[in-house]
Amino acid sequence: MLESNTCGARLETTSEALCHYWHPVARSTEVADKPVKAKLLDQPLVLWRSNERIVAFYDLCIHRGTPLSLGWLDSGELVCAYHGGRYGTDGTCTRMPSLPPDRAIPGKARANSFQAEERYGLIWVCLAEPRVDIPEFPPEFYDPAFNWGPFSTDGLWKANAARMLENLADYSHFPFVHPGTLGDPDNPECEQITIEPIDGGFLYDIPQPVNRLKPDAGARQTYRLILPFMLVIQRWQPGSNERQTNIFLCSPVSKNETRFFRFMGRNFVGHLSNEDLQYRHRLTFEQDRAIVESQRPEELPLDLSEELHLRGPDTPAIEYRRRLRELGVAWN
Repeated sequence: MLESNTCGARLETTSEALCHYWHPVARSTEVADKPVKAKLLDQPLVLWRSNERIVAFYDLCIHRGTPLSLGWLDSGELVCAYHGGRYGTDGTCTRMPSLPPDRAIPGKARANSFQAEERYGLIWVCLAEPRVDIPEFPPEFYDPAFNWGPFSTDGLWKANAARMLENLADYSHFPFVHPGTLGDPDNPECEQITIEPIDGGFLYDIPQPVNRLKPDAGARQTYRLILPFMLVIQRWQPGSNERQTNIFLCSPVSKNETRFFRFMGRNFVGHLSNEDLQYRHRLTFEQDRAIVESQRPEELPLDLSEELHLRGPDTPAIEYRRRLRELGVAWN
């Protein structure tokens, strides 16, 4: 649990360890000229801007427990909708209109603030002291040869963030959940892979899944998993400069709710149009969502004895669960 001075409460979280990591909670375009509600690790947040600076508060006014997200912005301050209390970017209450000018504002009158940053077109929040920086996006994100514009999506799953991320990192389900697009039911065997440690996570390489629309023999996919909830998948053809990169971020709204953000870019035109690629992405995600939202237990088991593991196909899942445990992740 995370200590807080908000109304003297102790704030329940899905995992205290996860409070020390940065998580994306909204797109930058969502936070403009008014307060915006968000939620991270069961904590209700209000996001707002002051002179282009992004601010994140616990979404509650300490005076009478009103959500600050119901308020408005005025001269770079957040105004509570109930009694007009005004808060600066550091959480200090600068004015209580019901008090005479000669009365001091109580020191307890402040909002509980969290660290917030803006990067990659996203608003990132850390609820405690960060253990690491916001994860780096791959170099091609800045490469003008890559087209990223049409492929940015997000959504909400009623599923545990680790369950969702593990599904994205799992390739042995392709023949059965995504037949004909990502896998072939007549060719379900998986080749052995090698886990390679990298800074903040690990990577592995697999063949390009069979696709009846374009078999593309010889292509490879490299998976880079950055703890706790980021996955980068790069599709590449040996001997070619053509690259397609997917960036997935799973943000833990609560123990069993996840907001995802997806970026996809490619430096070639390809045989599928932008619209066809987006359609296939939506189809794939809906197929996966039906599975992941039905998994039990809802929280990803981090005790390896709780579920069956197959040597070979489940190598990434085993490594991911082991590393989450090393981070101290535990579901309350």
